[in-house]
Amino acid sequence: MKINKKNWAAFTVEELFDEIKATKGKTTGQLVKGDDVPYIAAAKTNNGFAGMCSAKEHPEWVSNGNAIVFVQLGDGAAGLAHYVPMSFIGMSGKTSSGYNSKISKDSGIFIARCLSSNKAIFSHGHSWTGRRLLSTKTMLPTNADGQPDYDYMTEYIQQERKALQEKYRNICQKRIAKLGKRIKIPSISQKQWKAFLISDIFDIMPGKRLVAANSTPGNRPFIGALDNNNGVAHFVNDTNASLDKNVLGVNYNGNGMVIGFYHPYECIFSDDVKRFHLKNHKDNKFVLLFMKVAILQQKSKFGYLYKFNAERMANTRIMLPVTDEGIPDYQYMEQYAKNMMLRKYKQYLAYLDSKGKAESDTTSV
Repeated sequence: MKINKKNWAAFTVEELFDEIKATKGKTTGQLVKGDDVPYIAAAKTNNGFAGMCSAKEHPEWVSNGNAIVFVQLGDGAAGLAHYVPMSFIGMSGKTSSGYNSKISKDSGIFIARCLSSNKAIFSHGHSWTGRRLLSTKTMLPTNADGQPDYDYMTEYIQQERKALQEKYRNICQKRIAKLGKRIKIPSISQKQWKAFLISDIFDIMPGKRLVAANSTPGNRPFIGALDNNNGVAHFVNDTNASLDKNVLGVNYNGNGMVIGFYHPYECIFSDDVKRFHLKNHKDNKFVLLFMKVAILQQKSKFGYLYKFNAERMANTRIMLPVTDEGIPDYQYMEQYAKNMMLRKYKQYLAYLDSKGKAESDTTSV
């Protein structure tokens, strides 16, 4: 299906939705963790999903699903729209929800994406509320009657999803073939473990400050002290003394303190991130991924008042599996990480197969 072969027309939010309601939550401080409903925040990532919470304490806060959630302000997300299929909680004044009985999951995803193309218009000082929301226009494919073609939108999203699932399936199969067969090794509990100073295991090298105003956009990852996105803050055309690859970057400052990410690609590092290279073993993706988790176990010791600075970093001890001679068992670490990845890729394939079967069964009904 080609989008450019369809007729398109502009529709306002007011024309598209039978009903638009304010979301009902009062304050995030009163949310209680649970598994009843998702909290959909005024956020720009994860379709607005900010976590699961309980609906028992404030059932009056719950909004109906099969809705388009409009992000009115906040987190640089004002002007985004998210499709939410299930009942949810959103905060009053930050989000609102639109309902149209003709919208399904797939057409809802399509419409939300089209509406989100207006994001650049809105901001904290120009919120997506009132008449601004109702009069916002978006282009949608139309049927012979000049009305939104919901069937076309649904089929388009289904085809796109199928293509992505096939792409993911091919990637998983290639990764499994590259990793080879699973080799049975002792469980974590069966291995002998020993504490080592980080400085005895790694050569610790610094990052280098890069002022955003002095950087230029490009294709090289710039690694910051983040707790997400594999540490990639943005992409630059710059280089400096921190240029590295096949390395473990470990944050000693910021929200991601003590969190590490493996970087197989060439990148440069913020001065809030240290570069870790193994001293007594060749740098290896699987060993470094194992080490990342070992280091992360020490995160609870550090915070804004007790920084994971260079001295503390060097003198922090981490627990590692060892050989009979009492030295780090790098071979075990490598195979353990490979086995974990093989298991996850096979789980992904099983999930994709189950999704494909479910969609096939639905189509045949």
